[in-house]
Amino acid sequence: MLIVDDDRTNRMMVTYRLEINGIHAEGVESGQKALGIMRAEAFDVVLLDIVMPHMDGYTTLELIKSDPALRDTPVVMISQLDDVDSIIRCLELGAEDYLPKPLNSLLLMARIKGILLRKQLTDIEEEYDNQLGVLIEALKTAENDAFDPESLHSIADRNDRLGECARTMQRIIPTVSRHRHP
Repeated sequence: MLIVDDDRTNRMMVTYRLEINGIHAEGVESGQKALGIMRAEAFDVVLLDIVMPHMDGYTTLELIKSDPALRDTPVVMISQLDDVDSIIRCLELGAEDYLPKPLNSLLLMARIKGILLRKQLTDIEEEYDNQLGVLIEALKTAENDAFDPESLHSIADRNDRLGECARTMQRIIPTVSRHRHP
């Protein structure tokens, strides 16, 4: 997790709160540094302060959301600005959430855990979809009598329906191919 706040004390307090809850956190003091480190290292969530010198949180958020490599990173805006217009602007720019300062530890952890759970589920869905693509490609190769049962080995090791499908394909497709071309 990346914490972007020009106030060193705030960064340290939030880092401590996260780390005692088992979440590794790094902190930087500016939007420019945040963008640089995000391009070099992937983060599951960014906590981004709005009021900062040189480049405010709104601009930083816009740059994150306009960068194809960074745009999917969830950003939670944090600020002492507690007006509805600021909250709406952050959400319209693509922020995942908005938390007022001073941060409530329980609320912070609930929001972060919710975001991390959604990310974990999205990652599982993407992996599942990729492996389903491998199964579809295997079926296409079977149509051309070029099926290699070993191509499904990693999927066949799964203990779910996808693994069951791969094991069934490994078993049945060679048999069907032999019967089709005696």
